[in-house]
Amino acid sequence: MSRASIVGMLVAAEILIVGMAIFAVRGSGAALGAGMQGVDFTAAAQAPVSAGTAPHVVVDDANSRVHVGVSSDGLVHVRDLTQMRGAVFSTVRYPQLRVTRTADGVLVERPHGGALTVEIFGFSTQAIEVDVPSASRVEIAHCSGADVAAITGGATVRSQDGSIKLAGVQGTIDAGSDDGSIYATDVSGESVSLVTGDGRIEAKGLSVEGAHPQAKLHSDDGSVHVSGTFSPNGTYAMTTGDGSIELHVGSDADLAIDASTNDGRIVVDGVRSGGDDSASRSLRLGAGSSTMKLATSDGSIHIFTNGVSQ
Repeated sequence: MSRASIVGMLVAAEILIVGMAIFAVRGSGAALGAGMQGVDFTAAAQAPVSAGTAPHVVVDDANSRVHVGVSSDGLVHVRDLTQMRGAVFSTVRYPQLRVTRTADGVLVERPHGGALTVEIFGFSTQAIEVDVPSASRVEIAHCSGADVAAITGGATVRSQDGSIKLAGVQGTIDAGSDDGSIYATDVSGESVSLVTGDGRIEAKGLSVEGAHPQAKLHSDDGSVHVSGTFSPNGTYAMTTGDGSIELHVGSDADLAIDASTNDGRIVVDGVRSGGDDSASRSLRLGAGSSTMKLATSDGSIHIFTNGVSQ
């Protein structure tokens, strides 16, 4: 460890000790000077909301992980799981969650400007749990990761920092993370987009179907592994800037596959094409009515055409 690192750790320790002492003397409700203040946050309870059988539910809280599931009574239930104790650098108090009935559904939001900056000591849990009618259309505008399950009205998810997990979701699906992996299990829809700036993508039991089916799965930096079925007359792309690609499709697949790697090999049902450098291959399955692009800048591509299991 460098001398600079040791000095930095000692300085941080001194700040921690001083902050804890001040916090203990002044109490959790007092400002601790220079932007440091005590936090003792307990989330307020939220009443269930009646918004119809297929509401548009929007969740907007960049600092929380959002969990979405199906309610048992047809209402929208919101539970703020956020807890905080300790001292932080901040100029504002942490805001309570706000739940509002809108013209077509429900808005769940944390007012902007409430983000705490540097946590000095204590602990925090920042999460929201939302249960909605199964036919709801869910839109998570900002979050720090999300889990969405069993929704049939489609889902849009934007995570600034955190993984996204989708299970049994149906409808138009558009999930993107700036920094985090994306996992999709038994997801189906006519249009599916899974994109991450940094992380792997795993889609198991993916079903893309409809009159104009399309799917885009892309990672700037991470592997892409997919198993599923793809309707005819569709357009599909599985790409990564850095990582391997693995595709599993059934023997009845109807695809014209264009696979390429700038640094790796292409393997189809165990048979290798090319060396360890750049390689490309075109593959026709069935009538080849759908087009599928598989491309990586650095990594191998494995294609399995005898089943969709992984």
